[in-house]
Amino acid sequence: MPKSTFLLASMVAACSVMSFNAHAIDKEYAKKLERSGCTQVTEAQGCDVNKTKAENAKAGFGASSHGKSTPDPHYKDLAGKNSIAAIDTMAERGFKDVDSIESGNTQYGIFYNPRSHLCVQLTMADGKVIAADDIHSHPKCH
Repeated sequence: MPKSTFLLASMVAACSVMSFNAHAIDKEYAKKLERSGCTQVTEAQGCDVNKTKAENAKAGFGASSHGKSTPDPHYKDLAGKNSIAAIDTMAERGFKDVDSIESGNTQYGIFYNPRSHLCVQLTMADGKVIAADDIHSHPKCH
């Protein structure tokens, strides 16, 4: 295969993968994510959607390593809110923006709160937060 044809085919394949829309998650996959304690990001990091939350916790996914001596800052209330306002609210609540991932029109913001040791992912699309989840671990959550 000529190099230019291979490069074109690679670009087409990459674009088709990047155009994945987070709103297109089917119900069965969403149930697997819920049951396993995984998110799309932690699944890419090795969280197994076919295992239980407890099994994934033993593997380091979903197991909270922080104590409960102080109440955890809120974040779940940000689902459905304007994404820019939600990012500002995270900062006001003591979270640091440590990473971001983009796929198509969906952005994933990773936030870490050093006091509570929470590692939270905001999934944002079309200017709104569509999900706010404690992902428990990320290489930059420290």
